[in-house]
Amino acid sequence: MISSKKENPLLSRQEIEFEVKESNVTPSRKELRQQVAALVNADEKLLVVDVVEQKYGTAETSGNARVYKDYKTLKSTETKKMIIRNFGKEAAAKKKPAAPGQSAGQEAPAAEKK
Repeated sequence: MISSKKENPLLSRQEIEFEVKESNVTPSRKELRQQVAALVNADEKLLVVDVVEQKYGTAETSGNARVYKDYKTLKSTETKKMIIRNFGKEAAAKKKPAAPGQSAGQEAPAAEKK
């Protein structure tokens, strides 16, 4: 259930507070991303779960999530730690692909100074 939704145009994202009531154990960030993405009709790859809190003695989990307009904005705004928590180390380590005609290990030649 979505508690509140706020549009943040400065950072090109929506900030969402949510609650999940039927969980006996704290759900993983991946499960929460899937559930929240379905509720707000957003792409799961553009959603970051920030805070997850299990309320003691109840079957309720609450938290905060952010939905970005595009992956480039997500990557430039979120910390590396938060990207690793949500998407794994592979997503944080992604680099730009090599330019055509170069192998992955070669650097582009530096421009010569005259």
